[in-house]
Amino acid sequence: MRPRMTVLAAVLTAFGLVLAGCGQQARVTPGTAPESDARGPGLTAGEAQRQQAATSWADGYCGAVSQLVSSLSRMPTVDASTPQRASRTSSELLGVLIEGLQSTLRQLDGLGPAPVPGADGVRAKAVRTYTGIRDRALAAKRSLDSATTTEASRAAIGSAQGPLEEVGRINLLEGFDALADLKTASLRAPACRQLTEDTAVPRFDPGAAPGN
Repeated sequence: MRPRMTVLAAVLTAFGLVLAGCGQQARVTPGTAPESDARGPGLTAGEAQRQQAATSWADGYCGAVSQLVSSLSRMPTVDASTPQRASRTSSELLGVLIEGLQSTLRQLDGLGPAPVPGADGVRAKAVRTYTGIRDRALAAKRSLDSATTTEASRAAIGSAQGPLEEVGRINLLEGFDALADLKTASLRAPACRQLTEDTAVPRFDPGAAPGN
C-alpha cells in the first residue's frame, strides 16, 4: 500500500509555514498470522511448517514498521503563533516520531532469526535506516529544546524537517521483493496486507496537503 499519509503532508506544510513565519519575525494493529496447520496445495507437513514460520516472521516485521505508521497519526499540530511556541510544539511532534521509531526498532530487534535466507539482512538494513532517522530526530529535538532566540528557533525548526522528509521516502518493505519466499510470506501475513493492500510498493505517500 502507499498509505496516504496526509498527516505527514500537513506536518511538512506546517513546518514550511513556521519557517516562513519565523523568518518574518490508525494505530495500525498487526493481524493474527494464519494457523500453523494451514497448508497450501501440495505441501508436505514440513513445507507447511516452514511456510508458516516465514509468514509469522513477515507478520512480525510488518507489525513492527506499522508502529511508525501509527505514530504519524498521533502527531500534534505545530503552533506557529510565536517562535517559542513553534519550537515547543515542533519538539513535541518530533517526540511522537521518535517514540514511533523506537517502538519499531524494539519490535524489529525482538524478532527471532529469520526462517528465510537473506531476510535477516533486510531487517539489519531497516534497523540502520530507522536508527539513523531516530538519531537525527533526537538531535533536532535537542536543538529545538535549547533554542533561546528567534534565529536559533528558526534554524532548529528547519533541521526538524529533515527526519520527517526521510520518513516520507521510506519503502516500508524494502528488500522483500528481492527474496521470493519473503515476498510470498508477506502476501499471507495480515499485518503486511494492511501495508500493501493498494500497491506492491508500501511507501509513505504524503499526497497533497489539505487545502492544496
